Amino acid sequence: MRSTGIEFAKFRSVHLSQTLAITAQLGWSHRREDLSMLLGIGCGYVAIMNNHVVGTMCMTCFGEVATIGLLVVDEKMRGRGLGSHLMKLALEKAGRRECRLIATPDGEILYRKLGFDQLEVVPTHVGIVEGEGDPGRAEWATRHDFDQIAEIDRSATGIDRRNLISTVWTRGVFAVIRHAGKVAGYAAMLRYGRGEVAGPVVGYSTEEARCLLSFLLSHRMGAFVRVDLRQQSGLGDWLNSIGITEVENSKAMRLGNIQADIESPFGTYVLATLQFGFP
Repeated sequence: MRSTGIEFAKFRSVHLSQTLAITAQLGWSHRREDLSMLLGIGCGYVAIMNNHVVGTMCMTCFGEVATIGLLVVDEKMRGRGLGSHLMKLALEKAGRRECRLIATPDGEILYRKLGFDQLEVVPTHVGIVEGEGDPGRAEWATRHDFDQIAEIDRSATGIDRRNLISTVWTRGVFAVIRHAGKVAGYAAMLRYGRGEVAGPVVGYSTEEARCLLSFLLSHRMGAFVRVDLRQQSGLGDWLNSIGITEVENSKAMRLGNIQADIESPFGTYVLATLQFGFP
């Protein structure tokens, strides 16, 4: 597919190095491994001019929901409609699925023009882990916990994210809380960007979500950590108090509303990396 000398093609691993150069222009700290992980469970498109990648988009489909991320355009090519064209390709690929994304201030105008509505604000906290919290009853997950983790995640989000959970499982670490021997909450952490990212975190209550995060953080003393919260997680003040401070707010947005209201005893308190969208 071509437009004004620009070719639009499927996003492949051969495009990762040039994509990293574009994300660096924005000050993003992605590593090649991070982008490879995103592409490994998703798909996307790139804009190419003179054999160079000048724009990218990546998306992941979870049943009737598609999440869109990594929409970036080379700074020398902005203002030419590349972002809009890449988004339209994503929406065509999504078909009738509900589409979700996390919008930066720069991207919000485009997404609203395409019909996206705001769901909630997503506060981002970053900082160095310096003190131990109270892990409560949290403990390391075992290999036997994977199916239960995937199931409570599905219950909390209303979508089957087993492919995402499996990818994080192989790259990171998981903590769980048990009720009567069964997994009743989980938290994940993995190497990402300039440090580590905590999330997802799913459980029954803010108190248990805090215990899960405390457990993981207590094993990452001195690490630089990023945590992307649900707006009503109740964890913001606590994170600020331990030096993992709020630095910015993004907006969770949605186009379409296929999914019915979720009735679940579990809640999502922390998102996975923003590139995987919402929740």
